[in-house]
Amino acid sequence: MQHKNSKQPGDNKDMVNGRRAFLEQGFYQPLADSISKIFNQHLITLSTLPTIEDQTEVNFFDAGCGEGYYMNQVSQLCIKTDLKIKFSGLDISKFAVQKAAKKYPNNHFSVASTFQLPLVSNSQDAVLQIFAPSSEIEIHRVLKPSGIWITVNPAANHLYEFKQALYDKPAEHKAGQVTPEGFTLAQQLNLGFVIHLTEPQQRENLLMMTPYYWSATAQKKQKLVDDLQQFTTDFDIRVYAKSFL
Repeated sequence: MQHKNSKQPGDNKDMVNGRRAFLEQGFYQPLADSISKIFNQHLITLSTLPTIEDQTEVNFFDAGCGEGYYMNQVSQLCIKTDLKIKFSGLDISKFAVQKAAKKYPNNHFSVASTFQLPLVSNSQDAVLQIFAPSSEIEIHRVLKPSGIWITVNPAANHLYEFKQALYDKPAEHKAGQVTPEGFTLAQQLNLGFVIHLTEPQQRENLLMMTPYYWSATAQKKQKLVDDLQQFTTDFDIRVYAKSFL
């Protein structure tokens, strides 16, 4: 949750630590693999463009990078290329960025808002955005003409078990259908899989990664952590190509 008006906005230490512990156990590995596959395909596409001869570096940017897990996964799963790939990202949470910079010293991180990207215009080959708000105008500004914007958002049944446990009348999440101005939808895919969390701490870590952690009563949250062990994931993944405004 982004506490933008606080002295320390973004996720706190407990939330950042919980997310890292959860992700590093590999529960969302299929999502990291899907993102890496999309970026690798883009690298192949870039290698066929005439302008690539004037380019020696590919820039990958994670807008809302958290503790850096997904960016690191993409960097580790990149196909071999003659191009140098620079990985960088930002997050509004100081705690998340500190943890990312310490864990992944080869990547670059900064504390900043996704609505004011500290990047040169037309400088990024790919921007990744996972469950994070942003400015469509800013994303468009920083992308190169051949750049792509990869977004990941919850689809209809994402963590539906949470809703069933926490709310009397759970509703499906409705993903936005409008393509942002200045972009064309190049690819859309749905990724869903079931995860089994056998330890209460794993379930609490997952809960802390969601808005439900803040909106549900303490009693309902505790019952969820104590009782539930199987969860359904449902991700809406979209790839946008930059077009002229």
